Amino acid sequence: MSLEEHHKLKTTLDSLKLQYFNSSEIVLHRREIIPAKPPFVALLDPEIRTSFDIDFLQIVNDTQYHVISVVIDKKSLIDKYGILHARDPYALALEILLQGYQNWLQKYHRTYGHIFGDILAESRGGSEDRITKQTYIEIYNGRGYNPIKDANMFFSSKEIKLKPKSANIAGLQLVDLLSHPARRYILLKNNLAPDIKSSSYEQRIVDIFIESKFHRDQNGNIDGTGTILFPY
Repeated sequence: MSLEEHHKLKTTLDSLKLQYFNSSEIVLHRREIIPAKPPFVALLDPEIRTSFDIDFLQIVNDTQYHVISVVIDKKSLIDKYGILHARDPYALALEILLQGYQNWLQKYHRTYGHIFGDILAESRGGSEDRITKQTYIEIYNGRGYNPIKDANMFFSSKEIKLKPKSANIAGLQLVDLLSHPARRYILLKNNLAPDIKSSSYEQRIVDIFIESKFHRDQNGNIDGTGTILFPY
């Protein structure tokens, strides 16, 4: 997502929050929104819930962004590489995401000229944040599973930016609400979640992803580009 588009997203999400929850300072979080826990108790009203869902779907559709979603199959990872050699799944996911992002930036450069890509993740706390920061540095310096080259030509910083949920960052909130539908789509497509509950609302989000948001290769394929399951 471009920084300009992120500014628009913040304005749009603030308006949504004010309309339904009377404050732009609350942080949208899927875990509380689904069961309508505070501060989202207004969604207990079926009419308000329906209206909110429609308005949020409009934001999902109208906002300009690309999605690269990575799922690590932990069991297959251990089965394939063994417990001693299987990589940390979170570090591995970050590396694969950065590879996909760099590939997109390279394509953008060839068509529109040079830009740098910014990378922001949600803070998870002390030791986890230290691991994330160190993992990013290792990837940036080309010491990963499938080493990235020339990271300094594509990424804006040699250090990853981490912000807490309380910082009320629009992009992080959008990712929080969209990552589960993307994960669900990948699991179902690869027959890895036969017992997963159906959700017509999440399917509507996935339909938008497939129509215009998932990143595609030059042949228009989503698999392996916009949706990635590892091990391959």
